Amino acid sequence: MSEKEIKLGEIRARIDRIPVRPYPISWMVVIGLGYFFAFYDILTLSFALVSPMVQQLSLSRLELSDAVSASLFGYIVGAYFVATISDYWGRRWGLIVNAVLIAVGSLASALSINAASLIASRFVTGLGIGAEIAIINTYVSEVTPAGIRGKMVQLTYLAGALGFALTPFIAIALIPSSPVGWRWLFGLGALVAAAVVPLRFMLPESPRWLTIRGRTGEAEAVVRRLEEFAARRVGSLPPIPTPLPERSLSGFPTAQLFNRKYGLRLLMAVLFWFFDYMLAYGVIGFAPYIFVASGFTFTTATWYIALGSVGYIVGALAMAPIADKWERKYLVASAFSIATFAVFLYALAVALRSPPILTVGAFLAAFATAFAVPAYTYTAELFPTRARASGFAIADGVGHLGGAIVPFVVYLIFNPLDPVSTGIWTFALLGVFEIIATLIVLTGPRTTRLRLEQVSE
Repeated sequence: MSEKEIKLGEIRARIDRIPVRPYPISWMVVIGLGYFFAFYDILTLSFALVSPMVQQLSLSRLELSDAVSASLFGYIVGAYFVATISDYWGRRWGLIVNAVLIAVGSLASALSINAASLIASRFVTGLGIGAEIAIINTYVSEVTPAGIRGKMVQLTYLAGALGFALTPFIAIALIPSSPVGWRWLFGLGALVAAAVVPLRFMLPESPRWLTIRGRTGEAEAVVRRLEEFAARRVGSLPPIPTPLPERSLSGFPTAQLFNRKYGLRLLMAVLFWFFDYMLAYGVIGFAPYIFVASGFTFTTATWYIALGSVGYIVGALAMAPIADKWERKYLVASAFSIATFAVFLYALAVALRSPPILTVGAFLAAFATAFAVPAYTYTAELFPTRARASGFAIADGVGHLGGAIVPFVVYLIFNPLDPVSTGIWTFALLGVFEIIATLIVLTGPRTTRLRLEQVSE
């Protein structure tokens, strides 16, 4: 390595020697709020589907599927294009652009006047959400030491778990209370997203991204800030480990991924996300609809799902202590297995029309969702810094094609005229998709507690 490359490698190595969280909780809150409104918004449409919105906007069953899919196609497009921007111009600008897109899309959803405007606004919101998740995980992975990377991503996700957990209660409060309650549900997401925009300017740029752009002075300043914060907590820091090389970005970020090493990782990640998202969006988008059609009232179905949603918090807290102690891909596989069991309980709840089974299934589904956050960490770890956001975005974004397709799978299988038997088959098929996802993720490489340069160079 040249003298400059050694210096840049040393800057990266100084991050990984830090034994504790090297940044204030306020950073985690600002980043975590992105998770909050991303997951809040993902759920809002599923509750709006069983609100007066359907009649007020004269939505057909096909248009309902179009609205769900529009968010997901927007997710795919936004994840890739904004993540590519972040590989070129930095993680911080990517985070700012995301928040603006989500605020604009959510506000437009609240003001929708027909199917076309709703579908268009969901597409814009999806643009921001897809990029948000990609860049959050990239940013946190790059500013966090290797030994606690999984734990910090998990703790940042707690805000997202709150978004998932609180949304059903917010829906219960807003939708039955007013014919336009669904508009307030979307509008609240717009308000939170808009409030985050100025806070994102407070975050420093990723020092790892700065090093591959050759901006030594700026990277040095950020890492010194991380070291000083950690030193105030633990005193002197351990010795700097051996610097590891990492290639600078030359050319288009995506082009860095299409080779034997990263191409196979990318294919593996795309496939496990594809099948996982078929389950996730099948349940998120249509579980309330199937339960109501099969005999549960809206209030009953939503209330029991809301009770079960505390599993998001429990799952997030349960994973944090072990996120860096067990190999990442095995943690992901265990979470997927719990999700499979949960969706089979949903099928049983429909068959027996049983609120207790529905509640247990909802709790386990929520628990599994939060317990599966290492899948985000794992995906970000698979790719080099020069194309990490792009790699994550392609894997997660193209994987969302599974979520975009599943509304039409549900449309073909589920029949409102025979809701019990077709509801059982719908949930059972979603469980099979998750079993496939579990088997695929087990084929990936090991990453836990390894420095990013060890995993991806």
